[in-house]
Amino acid sequence: MSLISTSRWAMFYQIRCFASASHEQTSLVHVEKQFEAVIPEKRDKDAFMAAIAMFKEKRGRTHVEFINTALKYVKEYGVHKDLDTYKNLLDVFPKGKMIPQTAFQKIFLHYPQQQNCAVKVLDEMEWHGVQPDKEIHDIMVNAFGEWNFATKKVKRMLYWMPKLKHSNKYLDRRHVEGKSLSPSELAGIALKMMSRDPASSISLLKFSDSSDPVSKWLATSQSPSQQRLISELQKGEEIFVDAGRVYVQDHPVAYITLTGTPKSAPTDEFKKEEMDEDYTSWFQEWKKGRVEAKRSMHEQSHETVYALGAMYQNDNSTALRWVDNLQKTNSNLANLRIRVRLDGKLII
Repeated sequence: MSLISTSRWAMFYQIRCFASASHEQTSLVHVEKQFEAVIPEKRDKDAFMAAIAMFKEKRGRTHVEFINTALKYVKEYGVHKDLDTYKNLLDVFPKGKMIPQTAFQKIFLHYPQQQNCAVKVLDEMEWHGVQPDKEIHDIMVNAFGEWNFATKKVKRMLYWMPKLKHSNKYLDRRHVEGKSLSPSELAGIALKMMSRDPASSISLLKFSDSSDPVSKWLATSQSPSQQRLISELQKGEEIFVDAGRVYVQDHPVAYITLTGTPKSAPTDEFKKEEMDEDYTSWFQEWKKGRVEAKRSMHEQSHETVYALGAMYQNDNSTALRWVDNLQKTNSNLANLRIRVRLDGKLII
């Protein structure tokens, strides 16, 4: 073959590759516009399902690009926790043609781009806590075969997600999932999640009348041992009110803490214990250990936590009202110097 004919074939190959790439890019932009064309007020599950149904009617070869693009909009359309949406997305893959037939196809990653796309959809489900069912497993098997990489991912999710669903001992998901909770109810769940003392009691104070459009409330979590720690503080000691943020699943909850300086010297929790073969004074050492005062869970190495709380709005003025309400059960707070530092301004 001459040099001229070789250069022509190379040019033809480059033009063909460029045309193919430009076609895929055009189709990808077209899919982007399909989701962007819907106004934000009408972006819901029905609109998302309509976009999937429209693509299924065309049955184009760009199903990977469509699924990757659709995954960008699952949160904007509010379907990131909907199992039916993920079923319809995975059902876009063609059935049968991507199932490996030979031994080499079974060993290596058959149709790698498609399988990686399917795994990406399953990762999105796992990230948002959506548990797959037998139907999703059957969809993946019909598309990729029984023991491919994507199908193995579904099998692992079907095994582990039911076991780990209620593994968080600090939060019962049944109190949050599928319920429309008010900010005060979310605050109560967050305080219960953070208060590890079994004797802690959570109280809610509402002081807004019916004519007020804003629901005003204060929530407090405190145990008898924390009240005892406050009563033991000397007159004029400093305690601080600081802000924090915790998540109850997907819901952020702002909370406040009433803390002070640590009361006990820091101890080495990983102190090396040496075995002594002299057992003559073991009873005295055991008796001494029983007499020594034990540090409570509220006395941390860097601070002492006296109370936890949450408010309808996190600012210094509302925090002062929370402290005044807390003073009804902790009279010694009147003798202490309280520093409130929530919105960047220190109030004494």
